[in-house]
Amino acid sequence: MDSYPLPSIDSLVDNASGYHLLSFLDEFSGYKQISMHPENENKTAFMTEISSYCYKVMSFVLKNAEATYQRLMDRILSPMLRRNVQAYMDHMVITSGREDQHVTDLEELFATITRYNLK
Repeated sequence: MDSYPLPSIDSLVDNASGYHLLSFLDEFSGYKQISMHPENENKTAFMTEISSYCYKVMSFVLKNAEATYQRLMDRILSPMLRRNVQAYMDHMVITSGREDQHVTDLEELFATITRYNLK
């Protein structure tokens, strides 16, 4: 079991309060954007009536999926976390104190997630 902690929802809400503008984003098929390590694909094998299959991308049903995903988001977004982004797994809130800063904050987030091929 991976003991990587998930953020407290209460503290994320508290950290996002008081800002002039907020944008809420949800990554597209978040877990499915993380490739399984080839050596671990066989550990996700399952059978159907016609064949055996395994996951090539992380599935949310895997025991450590939430912790793995949160760790990834914390690493990728570390320069922005608590400054202008709050992240809970594949959900993000972009916080800006001024309207003219919000577009810049969004551009920074999109450039960051694009660098890591996330959508």
